[in-house]
Amino acid sequence: MGCCRGDSGVNDRRVKILLDTNFIMLLAEGIDFFSLIEEELGLKPTYIVLGNVIEELLNIGRLNPYVARRIDFILGIIRKKCLIDNSKINIKDTDEALIEYALSSKAAVATNDRELRRKLRELGIPEIYLREESRRVGIEGLVV
Repeated sequence: MGCCRGDSGVNDRRVKILLDTNFIMLLAEGIDFFSLIEEELGLKPTYIVLGNVIEELLNIGRLNPYVARRIDFILGIIRKKCLIDNSKINIKDTDEALIEYALSSKAAVATNDRELRRKLRELGIPEIYLREESRRVGIEGLVV
């Protein structure tokens, strides 16, 4: 838990994590990022997936039948473990929807998209990403 700033006292505030499309796709590679995040944080956060991200996943699945099976598998996991929120569906750009939601709900964003991570840092939004070399998650700016 050395990655996260904050006191060691009990905290009632539930940690919220928004999942970006590319982070969710790690499930197709057999990477259980849920366990990695929970191990790193020392708690079970609330995972949130925006409707925009679900649409992106469905569009990826339409491209290829092999990928479609993986997307179905991923969506099954997402529906069991995450809250799905369609409140930002009117925002066409998924990155902008993630940023707006994160700012309004004080959520962290889990992504491996470098450009999105740069924007998150500029706005002071906590970020979670996969460290490829160690297959562990990195967490920056999240107070628990």
